[in-house]
Amino acid sequence: MNHHLSRRNFIKTTALALPLIASGCGHLATGSKRADDFVGVRNGRFQLHGRPYSYVGANVWYGCYLSDAALSGGRARFVRELDQLQGLGVNNLRLLAGSETSPLVAAIPRGITRSPGDYDEALLAGLDFSLAEMAKRNMRGILFLSNYWQWSGGFAEYVRWITGETIPDPDKPTTIKGDYWGGFMKFSARFYQTPAAVELYRKFADRLIHRRNTVNGRIYRDDPTIMTWELANEPRPGPDGGTPEKDVTAFCDWVDATARFIHARAPHQLVCTGSEGIMGSLGKPEVFIAAHKTSAIDYVTVHMWLKNWGWLKEPQLGAEFEIAAGKARDHVETHNKIATDILKKPLVLEEFGLPRDHEQYLPGTPTTARDEYYRRMFAQVAQSCQAGRALQAANFWAWGGEGRASATQYSAGAFLGDPPSEPQGLNSVFDTDKSTHVIISQANRKLARLLA
Repeated sequence: MNHHLSRRNFIKTTALALPLIASGCGHLATGSKRADDFVGVRNGRFQLHGRPYSYVGANVWYGCYLSDAALSGGRARFVRELDQLQGLGVNNLRLLAGSETSPLVAAIPRGITRSPGDYDEALLAGLDFSLAEMAKRNMRGILFLSNYWQWSGGFAEYVRWITGETIPDPDKPTTIKGDYWGGFMKFSARFYQTPAAVELYRKFADRLIHRRNTVNGRIYRDDPTIMTWELANEPRPGPDGGTPEKDVTAFCDWVDATARFIHARAPHQLVCTGSEGIMGSLGKPEVFIAAHKTSAIDYVTVHMWLKNWGWLKEPQLGAEFEIAAGKARDHVETHNKIATDILKKPLVLEEFGLPRDHEQYLPGTPTTARDEYYRRMFAQVAQSCQAGRALQAANFWAWGGEGRASATQYSAGAFLGDPPSEPQGLNSVFDTDKSTHVIISQANRKLARLLA
């Protein structure tokens, strides 16, 4: 997610030329007796155990943090929340699997990678626990490996580690002259053309892919619970309006080379970019298509942020909501057409959300606009599935569950769906939001009927 609200190359080498890993089920045909347990892609559709696989899932980015054994009650809460999500028919979660300790003011203060080669084993064990509990419930996970944005450290931190330069902090604009978000975005995008930074990222990815889960003993690359390795949260080629063509080419090369790097090490699992879609591709459909045409990317993603993009000023039902919701539907449909007709790959609406009515943060305050928005987005997924088109799944942002914030600012240990850069409770679905739960449950039951 682009969490600043409405504020709005690595060169391929022949050494990276791998045996053909085609988009779709090509990398399932590996001779593994368990290959059918992994989510695959065939003929532009997700497939599991030889049947179509579609879902309405959730973003629970903080799973490894909540499941840190040192956090009192954290693991017990995570188990309760998995049970509650399972009761809503949710069987797919998008999780943070890579974060970087950063000096930026809106970044989570603790990263999985503390410094180059220094990893926080307690957080990795938390990820182990999260995946092991998901496996018990036959859930699948999408693991994102880093972030274009600042809230979990991200690409900018990799660049800082290599160059020693100070990252332009977008949340301290007085320290930056001019376009402070643009300055940060340019710095973050330097990652793709900083080979030593890319190498640090790859070392972490390789380590995680070959990690043995300390809870159930599974090697990550052999664990069907991991549906997807996602290159990053919302990777972009650079800022809108100021990214030259050579930087776009470098970005596309990085996507292709990194996806092939992962496939060579994790041949049973899928790879996607984590892109916002056209909005994260300089606003240009041709850039979005160029970044996703490689056969090493198995499916495509789109994110949809009504309020962050300035399409809806205040979350409430009414004429403005109807216009904004219509724009959201059209935006997702544009991506559905591209994925169906041009890329011929599945599409996931893997992030979308809306604050509570009148942007309140506390549990118990109304969610009428959010509920209607969820209902419409889930219906769009179901209609696409019924028509055999590319859009086949959604992950709402975000599950906050039992998390409660003592203030709107982030505080360690009170994990909600909202990252440190945002007001706590902004887009979170709490365990007490019963009307929203009904909509999520109904959407999953409808998909189940369609796939029966």
